[in-house]
Amino acid sequence: MSYLKQRENLYYLYYYTDVKKIIFDLKFKNRRDIANSLSRYVKESIEKIRIKEEIDVVISVPVNKKRFLERGYNQVDEILKSADIKFENIERVKNTKHMYEIKEHEKRKDNVKKAFKIEKNYFQKNILIVDDIVTTGSTIEEIEKEFLENQQAKNVIFFTISVVRDYFK
Repeated sequence: MSYLKQRENLYYLYYYTDVKKIIFDLKFKNRRDIANSLSRYVKESIEKIRIKEEIDVVISVPVNKKRFLERGYNQVDEILKSADIKFENIERVKNTKHMYEIKEHEKRKDNVKKAFKIEKNYFQKNILIVDDIVTTGSTIEEIEKEFLENQQAKNVIFFTISVVRDYFK
């Protein structure tokens, strides 16, 4: 049974309201076991997306260094590892504020502006970016810009565990 849904270049499993506590516990309560629970759905979904979109490489959305030191892990990496998905990392070079602390879309965009650094060459590659939650799309828009404008990737597709319903308005 597939839970995978799609709108344009964003694939997602759940609306955030349906899995809010699960995502919160994974990110902020050191509940790495949740990654194992989600991994089956993530693996199945990413395999379908890989085939449909002819994906060359899967990229995990990075957390900043400060957040990594506080938490001890990147929740997206944990999910991908549990799902046995081969992925690559890009670097978050800016210690951004928690996005949940920022309500205004423009301020969210400013928060992640020039936050990502991509060392490797992804010229003409089909990229799948994986994140845990999409709220306003500011993070994925900035990453997409980096891949398309600076890396000249062929196509950028996104997969997230959850998306806020307002994202589609």
